[in-house]
Amino acid sequence: MKTNPKNLRLNLKVGVIALAMLVLVTSGLLPISLPLGQVRAFDNLSFAPPFDFSNDFLLKNGVDPTKIPNRPRFPDEPFFLADRNPSHFIVDPSNTDPSRRGIRILETTGGWDKDGNLIYYSVMGDMVPATFTDDAAGVRARMMAEDFKAFLFPKTPRNPDGSPGDVLLSPAPPNRRQDNVFETRDAYFCQNLLGLWIVTMVVYTKDGFNAWTTNTNPAAKAILQEIADRNGTDLDGTPILNTLHDIENLRSLGLVEFRFNAEGGPPAGEDGPRWVI
Repeated sequence: MKTNPKNLRLNLKVGVIALAMLVLVTSGLLPISLPLGQVRAFDNLSFAPPFDFSNDFLLKNGVDPTKIPNRPRFPDEPFFLADRNPSHFIVDPSNTDPSRRGIRILETTGGWDKDGNLIYYSVMGDMVPATFTDDAAGVRARMMAEDFKAFLFPKTPRNPDGSPGDVLLSPAPPNRRQDNVFETRDAYFCQNLLGLWIVTMVVYTKDGFNAWTTNTNPAAKAILQEIADRNGTDLDGTPILNTLHDIENLRSLGLVEFRFNAEGGPPAGEDGPRWVI
């Protein structure tokens, strides 16, 4: 993967999210203390470790803690539908936040926020319809999960005419052609306390791919070239997208499209979860 050195400028903001939470720090400024449920500063330039949410906090915010596939768990806890890789977390009794519990996530991945600033995040689990509680809080949580997009970029095989082949809609890192982008709109900080996301797969369309590779549309090629000059190219050889503006603009021009998994998620036959936390 080729990456433009300009992406490493010192004025980039750095963030930490737990796919549940995000805090941004600008060079020279102190960390920002965010509402309960989000990563919070506890030392001068340190952030609280990514502990799993407590059962009470999940229930309060419309999520059934016993029905989260791939949730990290204590040794004596049952798992729901799918078990979490035990190398992804560790039991840690040092937590003192009542909204969290003594399980710390070890798996951390990098990506970008809506403006292209670097962030790091940890996944707390997948979600299926049964994960949402059967009450007003659950209805609100489901609406929230459908409203905030986590953009993933699956590797895309191509047919001879440039159209997408059989695209696997799995969020697994080996299936990604570049890092994720998160739709961290302003409302995220005060509303989406659990960090509920709909997994939104971004695929270059036939028109977008052909414009880039064969220059079938010079105007579209110029737009894509500007992005590639700024960001570099991904594992498919197509321009890296790292801002919400670029993603939405290319979609409006018909150069990329969004794809989603069905609500059931694995093991019902789909490639991956529709929502994550």
